[in-house]
Amino acid sequence: MPASLIGKTAIVTGAAIGIGRAYAKVLAREGCNVAVIDIMPEILELPNELERRGTKAFAVVGDVSDPKVVRQFVDDTNARFGGVDILINNAGKCWVSSSHDDLDKTLADYDGMVGTNLKGEYLMGRAVIPGMIARGGGDIVNIGTDHGVTCGSPRELCPHLDTCPWADSPRPTGGSVVFDVYDSSKYATYALTYAWAKALRPHNIRVNGMAMGATDTSMLRNFLGDAVTPELAATWMRPEDSAQVVADILKEGPNGRTGEMINLCHGRLTLLEPEREPIYVTQDSIGYDRRHSA
Repeated sequence: MPASLIGKTAIVTGAAIGIGRAYAKVLAREGCNVAVIDIMPEILELPNELERRGTKAFAVVGDVSDPKVVRQFVDDTNARFGGVDILINNAGKCWVSSSHDDLDKTLADYDGMVGTNLKGEYLMGRAVIPGMIARGGGDIVNIGTDHGVTCGSPRELCPHLDTCPWADSPRPTGGSVVFDVYDSSKYATYALTYAWAKALRPHNIRVNGMAMGATDTSMLRNFLGDAVTPELAATWMRPEDSAQVVADILKEGPNGRTGEMINLCHGRLTLLEPEREPIYVTQDSIGYDRRHSA
């Protein structure tokens, strides 16, 4: 039977619009008190909507890359709700960057995307982990990108659906030549997820990630601009569907999976698939012969 989330306290970052807002709404629907943060002032409108579901909520306009903001936000959440049980590290930024950009743009790209996508997740996690340990457990979900997976590696998760463009062969890893900073910041969340999962398992804290594919949000639509067509948009996930996957992860309870990147890439069903054992490439598994190595 799924574990209940009623009465738990959840933090959702980047919740003003899009996927983050959907995460906050589904958690409130499941009975969580929800604290939300975003740099967009629209975040202040969200608590009223969440509280109509019978739970408590509060919002802060703030930048998760700023340690002072993070510390104050987590302290305020603890004071209001008595602790944090769930962290959804969703805040993210994405725009075009390229290897031949000038240094000024390069630094702005790095500070903007790495500051939010990686540093923000790192700071929020480190801020809530001590409290979770003291409370005897919790859940962290880091939001990454499907650019960093090849059919679920290091887990074989591919159902080889007819809807998948790569159904007959492994999907190439990586986004495109204009994603060098974005992909770097999001790939790093995989390492963060795996390291935290191992370190925090003895404390009953589960850490998983979402390898998110194309989702119908204003960020994606603004990024693609005139290239968006009804046919293309029809292939995208809906924010509320991926939000339900996050809720289903949390409802697995303390004995559920940990250290897994949930693969929601193009061509897959937006559902929580069964947990599978990790696979590893070893010398024997690929018929490695040292004589043929350089």
